[in-house]
Amino acid sequence: MKTLLAAIVFLGIAVLLLGVNIFFFHRPFPNGEISTNPEMKKRGIKCAKEEEMEMLSKQKGKKVCDGNYSDACATCSLRQ
Repeated sequence: MKTLLAAIVFLGIAVLLLGVNIFFFHRPFPNGEISTNPEMKKRGIKCAKEEEMEMLSKQKGKKVCDGNYSDACATCSLRQ
């Protein structure tokens, strides 16, 4: 029982310390979406779907994405 209680307290402290910026300073959660993250765009990193569409468009010679796959497609550079 002591071990379980110690584990719960340890996990609670860890979650609190990991969330200090979000809980106390109200900073936004880091953007992990590849297609909308400015740092990823700056470094030329693209999402897998965008890379696949680029390869398909080179084969077919035209844009093939119509932007209806998901919300992430709204910022895709291959959208017609």
